[in-house]
Amino acid sequence: MDNGTLRLFLYLLLFLAGGAAYSLLLSYFTKNWVLRYLPSLISLLLIPYLVYNMYFGNLEGFLPLAYFIFALTVFAVMVGNVLANLLFDRRQRKKTA
Repeated sequence: MDNGTLRLFLYLLLFLAGGAAYSLLLSYFTKNWVLRYLPSLISLLLIPYLVYNMYFGNLEGFLPLAYFIFALTVFAVMVGNVLANLLFDRRQRKKTA
């Protein structure tokens, strides 16, 4: 694994941790599920737009690769957010049960 691939993997882990930290931090302050899942909801709208532009946009050079990497980072934030919210909800259910 070369330096560029390792750096991309570490960036994706950082974005995944950022999405998880957002949801965990917000879950301590509010029970509103819309605010807690907001990065995931925005990602569900943004990822199809980025993929559409990547395939059908009039892009030159390495711009399609940039769209792909950006979609990958948005996906990492979404996965981190959803996983952290699910874990927090499960922990809350065990406390109340």
